[in-house]
This record gives sequence, C-alpha cells and structure tokens, in this order.
Amino acid sequence: MRFALLLAFTVLPLTAWAEDAPAARPTVADFALDTLDGARIKLSENRGKVVVVSFWASWCKPCKQELPFLDGFATTYGKDGLAVLSIATDGPRTLAEVRRFVKQKKLGIPVLLDKDGAVLADLNPRGVMPFTLYIDRNGGLHSTTDSFSAGDETKIEATIKALLAEGAAAP
Repeated sequence: MRFALLLAFTVLPLTAWAEDAPAARPTVADFALDTLDGARIKLSENRGKVVVVSFWASWCKPCKQELPFLDGFATTYGKDGLAVLSIATDGPRTLAEVRRFVKQKKLGIPVLLDKDGAVLADLNPRGVMPFTLYIDRNGGLHSTTDSFSAGDETKIEATIKALLAEGAAAP
C-alpha cells in the first residue's frame, strides 16, 4: 500500500507536468526571396526571433487592411525579438501597384516578392489571402490565419505577445 501511495505521489505529478510542456512544432520550410529594394532575405536569417509572415496581394482589400497593423507591431515589438515579413504575391505586371501601396502606407517592414508564386504554393497550398504564419523563435509553426477583419488586430497582438513570452521564459 505504501508503495502504491509513493508511486501515486511521485510518478503522477511528473506525468501531468510532462503533458503541460509545449509540443514540438513543425519547422517552417526555409525560403529566400528578393525585396522591393533588391535585397535577398531568407526566413532562416530570423531564427531566434518570433516571425510573422504575411502573404498579400495588391488586389486583396483585407490584406491591405492587415499590413499597417503588422507594420505597427514590428515597430512596437521589434526590440523584443519580433520580425515581420510581408510577401507580395503580385506578378511583374502589378509590381507598380505594390510599390505605390507600400509608399502610400509608409510601410517599414520588408516587402518580399514571390513573383512566380512558388513560396505561396509551398506554404499556402489553398492560395487564400491574406494568409499569415506565426513562427516561434525556433522556426516552428505556431499557427496560421487565412482572413482579416476589423478587430482581428487584437488577436494578432495577443498571439505575438504569447510567442514573445515563450522565448522570454526560456533559459
């Protein structure tokens, strides 16, 4: 009987604790794309940071509503380890519209160009827009969203804060 009680009070708490530990997340495939400015950025260059990757297009109204919020979060939380990458999926014919929008909104986040749609097809096979990935500091996929409407910015910020807190708690 004593052995059963000892077992119950030592093994069961350890089992419960192990279940509370975060599960390993699938790693997001690395990619490299050129920016509007001609620089080349790889996703893996941001390892160690929380990364938000937003796929958008110049014709997508919800995308264009989401981007200024993401730009603001990059400014607010960049010092805490947040990186935001926006990926324009427009082809060469609408590149001027992308440039115009970025200039008009004064976006400071990098705008990467997925001209042939290869990265979009790899990470977002359904092709919905906007499509946003939330990636932890280890390159693991935390979650995705495939829409944006008024009020969603509070959910986005909560997700960013939670991911930043995960990294802050790590030894």
